[in-house]
Amino acid sequence: MVSMKHKPEAIFDAAIALFDEHGVGVSTAKVAAAAGVSNGTLFNYFPTKQALLDGLYLHLKAELTQSLGDIDEALSIRDQVEQVWTRWLGWATATPSHHRVARLLHESGLASPEAAERAMALFSNSQRVLEEARRQGLLIDLPDDYLAALIQQQLELAITAHLDTTQQQVAFDAMWNSITSAPTKAGNNT
Repeated sequence: MVSMKHKPEAIFDAAIALFDEHGVGVSTAKVAAAAGVSNGTLFNYFPTKQALLDGLYLHLKAELTQSLGDIDEALSIRDQVEQVWTRWLGWATATPSHHRVARLLHESGLASPEAAERAMALFSNSQRVLEEARRQGLLIDLPDDYLAALIQQQLELAITAHLDTTQQQVAFDAMWNSITSAPTKAGNNT
């Protein structure tokens, strides 16, 4: 039996494994069984399946932001964005099922608007970097939401292509050059 302290974590781990393999249509009873808890215990922690989906989404986003860590503000904006890019790739590579399930919940719209808003707040450091890039006039003239989606799509391509370190650098340079008004290469201080 799972200890009381670790039941939510066991439920999340079971949900990740099952959702990654079978999608989010898996019943809460199967999640509970895989977690080694009763369905009633699962519902004590997550009163509805939506609560489970939202909790899992926030758990995965918090895990990602923890992996991103603090951004070194002494670096150039470009290097700060690259720091986030590299750490995000590292998290997705180290925990591919977590990345896939977070992406599934995000793209499917199954995380509630409230959970999505709370998750977005977790990325305030990353958002600050883009705001500073905008303030410095580095970004092309497109809405920030569009640029963030473009960065995420380029990042997703780099993750799914299983690029080596050199290719990851080239992919970052291509992404950076696509969102900035003046293309730069690694080492430039913009």
